[in-house]
Amino acid sequence: MGAARLVGLTVLVCIWFHKVAAQNLIKNPRDQKTEHTLLINEVNADSPGEDTSEFVELYHTSGRTAHLDGYYLVFYNGNGNQAYKVLNLQGKVTNSQGFFLIGSSSVNPAMVIPKNTIQNGPDAVALYYGKGNYKEGMSVTSDGLVDALVHKIKKTDRADTLVSILTPDRDAFLEDSTFRTLDESIERCRGADSQWIFQVAMPSPGKDNHCILTSQLNASTVLISEVHAVSSSEEFEYIELQGPHSTIVRDIVLVLIDGWTKDIYLTMDIYGKTSLDGLLLVGPAQSQTPVDLPFPQNTSSPVLRDGANAIALYRGNSSSFILGKALPVTGLVDAFVYTSNEGPDPELLETLTPGRPAYEKKWHQLGDVSMSQCNCCSVTRDSLSYVLSSPTPGKFNDCPSKRFSQTISFCLHVADCQEWLLKSEEILMTLVQALDRSCSCGISVAYFKDSKAVCQDLGLVFTTLLTARSEDQLSNLLLAFKTFLESPRVLSFDGRNITAETSCFKDINEPELPPEIPEGTQEPSTQVAKLLISEINPDNPGGREDTEYVELFYTGRTRFDLQGYWLVLYNGKNSLAYRVLDLSGHHTNELGYFLVGSSAVSPAPMIRLPSNTIQNGADAVALYYSNTTFYKVNMAVTAEGLVDAVVYTSRMSEKADQLIKVLVPGQSILYENDSHSTEDESLSRCNSLSAKLQSSFQVTVMTPLGENSCSNSSALLPSNSAILINELCLLNSTDPYRFIELKGKPGASLKGHSLVFFSEKEGKMYASIPLWGTFGVTGLFVFTPDRGPKHDEMKLTFKDISAASEGYSAIAVYTTNLIPGDMKATSENLVDALVYTCGPSTGGGHLDFLGPSYHVPCKDDRPVSLSRCSCCNGSAELQFAVSDPTPGLQNSCPQNSFAVDLNLCFLTPNCSMWTLNHKRMLKSVGKLLLNSLEENCSCGISESYLQASFQGWEIALFVVGSLLLALLLVGLAFYFIRRHPPNYTNIEMNDRREIAADF
Repeated sequence: MGAARLVGLTVLVCIWFHKVAAQNLIKNPRDQKTEHTLLINEVNADSPGEDTSEFVELYHTSGRTAHLDGYYLVFYNGNGNQAYKVLNLQGKVTNSQGFFLIGSSSVNPAMVIPKNTIQNGPDAVALYYGKGNYKEGMSVTSDGLVDALVHKIKKTDRADTLVSILTPDRDAFLEDSTFRTLDESIERCRGADSQWIFQVAMPSPGKDNHCILTSQLNASTVLISEVHAVSSSEEFEYIELQGPHSTIVRDIVLVLIDGWTKDIYLTMDIYGKTSLDGLLLVGPAQSQTPVDLPFPQNTSSPVLRDGANAIALYRGNSSSFILGKALPVTGLVDAFVYTSNEGPDPELLETLTPGRPAYEKKWHQLGDVSMSQCNCCSVTRDSLSYVLSSPTPGKFNDCPSKRFSQTISFCLHVADCQEWLLKSEEILMTLVQALDRSCSCGISVAYFKDSKAVCQDLGLVFTTLLTARSEDQLSNLLLAFKTFLESPRVLSFDGRNITAETSCFKDINEPELPPEIPEGTQEPSTQVAKLLISEINPDNPGGREDTEYVELFYTGRTRFDLQGYWLVLYNGKNSLAYRVLDLSGHHTNELGYFLVGSSAVSPAPMIRLPSNTIQNGADAVALYYSNTTFYKVNMAVTAEGLVDAVVYTSRMSEKADQLIKVLVPGQSILYENDSHSTEDESLSRCNSLSAKLQSSFQVTVMTPLGENSCSNSSALLPSNSAILINELCLLNSTDPYRFIELKGKPGASLKGHSLVFFSEKEGKMYASIPLWGTFGVTGLFVFTPDRGPKHDEMKLTFKDISAASEGYSAIAVYTTNLIPGDMKATSENLVDALVYTCGPSTGGGHLDFLGPSYHVPCKDDRPVSLSRCSCCNGSAELQFAVSDPTPGLQNSCPQNSFAVDLNLCFLTPNCSMWTLNHKRMLKSVGKLLLNSLEENCSCGISESYLQASFQGWEIALFVVGSLLLALLLVGLAFYFIRRHPPNYTNIEMNDRREIAADF
């Protein structure tokens, strides 16, 4: 018996442990370490001769100094799959650009290794983190693995074991020695969908990888890469083209155009083969620098004329072009328009580079310089992507590098921020041109990256990244920039003047402002693009949990740099971080999406997590921005630097009060209801683009890296929304709106929201009002057509707004101040809406999706309100009821204490019609009753006043139950009589026995 009990107890314990593990509440401590951002960036395992130029370059994706304590670099031999070299990186640090170089002395590394140390392959280089016992002779392992590269120098080489353990998703990479005549390396680059890939390239130890991806280039063409125009025939002029490496070029025509007359003055066919770096050099036949294709013979020198000029590449052959004639309108591949004095013909500019200005070349100020394309290679026909640089014929362009960059912000005082937001690029271009005139330093728009514009009360604040080619040049540019802004400047723009001042110029060493400003700073307008949590899927069916993910979305819908952003996962049981991801070094895709998830998620995530990483709940996902704060595993939940957060659960009984209090105070936890779908579901942002707002999410089907699958019900506002339409007072006169009352959190700002008025006709807007001010202590905000503030601060009026006289109308609150004049009713950015009419109608038509419609009295000259109420209808959902106006006071809603019971008696021989359609019939009866009452009393009764206390099924149940009870009583009586028949032998009975017999 004792043994049986012991076995049973053991089985129970095993089951209990299995269920606890399935809950995924506490992760393996090894999985809780800080997410690593140190990568193997470049490897040169095989250099010509005695291998004296070998190296391994590590890169920390923060792009700054980082400690390498706890990291190990292990070199594996593919023959035997054992470590032949182990380097402990304890005490080492990356340089200020995030690089750490290990290699032969000839490449000036931070850690020197003897020549011919790195084996050529098939071998591997692996980066580990942790307290594992990493030593020479150990077998290959994935424990603590951070990054790895399996490499080889022969196509036939195999390293199956190394690949299966270190890089199961990637084959061994071939360092092709035929790629370059001198030397080559294997470098890490961003490939399609922002995924890391490796490619063969020219070695760049301790510097940025060139990363000109073949996938970005059109395999059938070349683009203009560099132009070197000269003033005398003794100098070397050239045009450099760029395309896929070692590729035959044909059917391309180079055309030179006079920028003033628009006439063609030279054409030549482009043919030949690009170099190993994808370059093709066109220049004079007799020159010290060899060219791939010479200019035509008998061409005057210099070929490139002074003044305004244009260079264009067309598909076809030169026989199709006639000198002295205008350009064709088809077949254009790329174009570059430049000038040294006056601007070119506007029509030519619009034809070749539509919407872009001509590049102003000023080499006489800077010595011998060329004009180099520095956003290669998918950018075409854009002069703003060129910079002045040192000539590099046959080599990669000398472009500004993010290694020498600084984030700066400056302020422009303007009258209307909204108008200027759309012109931020033009304003930046104007400022750059003015700065260049001030310092004569050859600066162009291409020096500025990731420009952001924030509209504030004072004007426009620009935040941008200024890049340079060296630390010295960066210092000089920053000094010139600050000197320029500190002196009073008035810049001409579109016939008006703008003033660049230093009143909000940030410290040059201050970090870049994130799109969402942390607490304690002035909040930008909500329509400014920002990074948000878009979708989370923490709980998958079954036990594998291998399709978990978190999706981020940049509302600017373009590629966005995630430098300075952190993603933190919190455990709701102890309110501590169990996973931390530094997103620096990553970008969203071209549509603004970024995905973190398990390996089975499709499309593939940009950052992959082990299966069963994201806990089911009650837990939280938080997005932070900071270049100074270091977020780490096991830290307590914090709001410092918080950009967005979602607190969720997959079990209704689970709580996360501390996470709610810190991350989304005053709100409710989100429930990922697995009954929504038979397969899998997620929590998707649908209702608004407001950060840290739980009501923005709803349960949907999964849509990783795609548009969220939001239902139409997302337009209906949950009761915990930030802003509610609380009361609408109507008056059938020349002033149709007596007042509108909004409700929100006391002290909360209405800035960035708009009140929009719609009519049923095509659902079009006929008026809008931008909102501002704050909710008072009552949480109410009231404004009227022509009077001052009511019970809370109020600055808004209804001047020149009239209500729709027929059909349905609607008022709605949106989270944007940019309301186009032809806007139609939409659920995008919708916060709350109220649809109403004073006449009979079949429905709101184009306004139906905004929510249920409400009727108000039509022939009443007294003011009547639609007030938001929650009583008397038997549910917690807020509805509107007709009431007396109560501006700034508690709404006048129907109350149970004033209820009157109406008992309706129906003669229904056939009960089945009630049991089958009881809801529909009861609703129809209710409407008839309401219409009848309204016709007789005109007292503004609506459905909110009716509470059905006796449902159809209850009637049917009562009737059927009564019949069954009657039958039961009859049956019992009959049974009792049969069991106790009358005693006819005793005719005389006393009174008591007679009564008993009767019974």
